[in-house]
Amino acid sequence: MKRKSLYVALAMAMISGTGFAQTSCGTDEINKHYQKLNPQAAEFERQMNESIAAFIASRNMSGAAARTTATRSDTDYYDIPVAVHIIHNYGNEFLKDSNVYAMMSHLNKFYNKQSALTNIIEPFRKYIGNAKIRFHLATIDPSGNPTKGITRRFSYLTFGGDEQAKMDQWNPRSYFNIWFENKIGRAPASGTILAYATFPSTGESFPFTDGVISGYLYVNDENTIEHEAGHYFQLYHPWNSGADVGAICGDDEVDDTPPTKGHFSVCNLYDTTCAVNYFKIYPRASGTVDSLVNYPDTTNTQNIMDYSACPQSMLSIGQVWRMRGALNSNIGGRSNLWDSTNLALTGAMAPSPDLKPITDWAPKLTNNAASAVTRFTFPDVPLFFVNRSWQDTITSVSWTFTNGANIPSVTHTSYAGINQPFSNKFSEPGWVNVTLAATGNNTGTTTTTYDKALFVADNVAVKAIDGYYQEFKADGDREKWPLFNYYNNDFKWQYANVGLHDDVSLMYRSFDSRVGVAALTGTPQGDFDDMYSIPFDLTGFDGKPCNLNFFYSGASRTASSEHINDTLFIDYSIDKKHAWTNIKKLTKGDLLNKGVSSTEYMPTSQADWSPMTIALPNAARTPYTVFRFRYKPGVFKGGTSGTGNNYFMDRINIAPWPAEVTDVMMGSQNVRVVPNPTSGDAYVLVKDANNSNVEIVVSDITGKVVYKSTEQVKGGASRILIPSSVIATKGLYMVQTITGTQVNTQKLVVY
Repeated sequence: MKRKSLYVALAMAMISGTGFAQTSCGTDEINKHYQKLNPQAAEFERQMNESIAAFIASRNMSGAAARTTATRSDTDYYDIPVAVHIIHNYGNEFLKDSNVYAMMSHLNKFYNKQSALTNIIEPFRKYIGNAKIRFHLATIDPSGNPTKGITRRFSYLTFGGDEQAKMDQWNPRSYFNIWFENKIGRAPASGTILAYATFPSTGESFPFTDGVISGYLYVNDENTIEHEAGHYFQLYHPWNSGADVGAICGDDEVDDTPPTKGHFSVCNLYDTTCAVNYFKIYPRASGTVDSLVNYPDTTNTQNIMDYSACPQSMLSIGQVWRMRGALNSNIGGRSNLWDSTNLALTGAMAPSPDLKPITDWAPKLTNNAASAVTRFTFPDVPLFFVNRSWQDTITSVSWTFTNGANIPSVTHTSYAGINQPFSNKFSEPGWVNVTLAATGNNTGTTTTTYDKALFVADNVAVKAIDGYYQEFKADGDREKWPLFNYYNNDFKWQYANVGLHDDVSLMYRSFDSRVGVAALTGTPQGDFDDMYSIPFDLTGFDGKPCNLNFFYSGASRTASSEHINDTLFIDYSIDKKHAWTNIKKLTKGDLLNKGVSSTEYMPTSQADWSPMTIALPNAARTPYTVFRFRYKPGVFKGGTSGTGNNYFMDRINIAPWPAEVTDVMMGSQNVRVVPNPTSGDAYVLVKDANNSNVEIVVSDITGKVVYKSTEQVKGGASRILIPSSVIATKGLYMVQTITGTQVNTQKLVVY
């Protein structure tokens, strides 16, 4: 398969939260998945196993004594540069640097035979191996900059993004990459996946996947990362039968870990089911018998690569030599990791540098660490601000806020003040700027100003009954309708240079333009972005219908209803509270009126727009009602590429009548005045197959002519401007259109 085609296939087929058949470790499943995508991965695995066997043979390991009791002296150490990537949503998965340091300490103790081993049962004590692998957080990043070997990214992909969450990967042939997310898999088929790793063979075929990814809860459990690191260095599960744990007897190609079915959540220290009378005969090169080794007739339940509930505190000597064989193979770049040149380039052997703090923070609805992040609030309603600055021991943080903050500035120096959320509220509407200064233990202060960090709604609501239209013109009040691209990606609300009546509207860019390797991280699945309205006073509609109206235009990248998963949620909030009630969920046909477009969609005529009317319930008709428009882009089912295309909204209004009253699609009509009502320019739309001259006469309520214009129709239809300057006075106007002997008169309301 050509490499480009492989990337496309992978982007469509890679596992992303589909769940695994077994629990605890998903390594077998993910590596089988990649072998199906590219059979070369299986060939690399075969080559790796041959390479390991050749390595062991080259070290004079044919003798039984060397295989079983490690009488052969081995003082070689392998130093491995590590990069840890934390994918978070400012929840509990925002691991501290100290969590990472503790994980590194556990790894090093385990892989250097420093863990507690006194509980290992007698039959296996002489088989305990010392891998002599030392892990070091890198001190130089891929760009040559000093680092502590830790990165953080704010992303919705923390919730089961899995392969797509492997952002910020550092060169996998130079660094051992470890990612942490909130959880593995959005909807596991059964049980819970704690973590998974790539074998070197998968890393060779799919380098952008190479490393270990784990749920954050298992960063310091002293089993999970140690287990996955074993896979990373080509260790199999002890049962390695191709079946689930506990199903059938299997073997891991390591002699001193006897055959087993494996164990899940049980501790059976003396399991003889698969290992009765287990021995190995080792031949000499001449073909004669060198020795026979009578291995234990019970399984190595306490091995780190099993799933048992026993304390899993050992590696065997055979596993050590297998890992050393992997480390001496270039498949997956494992031999490059510990190369002296690479250790110098990554700074693995250098002490951790003193670096200034990186400022980071989040606004939350409550002081609970798991509380949702929000960047929209109401006047005089408290939000909770939590400091998340990192990269050094923070000794103080100073905050500064605009917009009439109840606490305009504050400095915290105690541990509780620095790390605990505190509340603040704002009296002035609009965008709030936040400045955060974080001081490190001995590195100085980093100060960052976050412009438009959050938005405060207006305190005074607009009376919707008086007539209000939002058409997103630059000279209007669109800035009071804040747009939020929470995760700073390409899927977002933005203004578009095309509109219903003019050259501007609001667009949600759902078109997924990622191709090739770029499509392998950052799937839109799980993303969401918000637009908020101004506050409305809806109490003037007593006894009348009350409708939320707008016009929309949208397309999809697929004709399959099963795969059309983009969704627009329209919610409302009352009484300045962060409690949102859904009034409409738009998806599939309700969201898409222009069918399928394989290229990025843009409406090209007024016929591309359709009206949408949503009847508002009585509960929403309050003196202070705010609407939230939350768009969630979707993906192909079972894949990762976005299925949606761009979605456009224009002329949002609240009125007793439905949106169709101002429908702009002319149909059989020859003349239409739009928009109507208007608060700015208006246009006369004229259809005339003869391309005649058209005279426009605009009169006010007294009959006074305020504007005249004569133009020739071109191409069978024209749009003739009525400037806002001539209809600046609110009220009723009459628009007379004269085409040959045909005269058409329509009312125009200006508000």
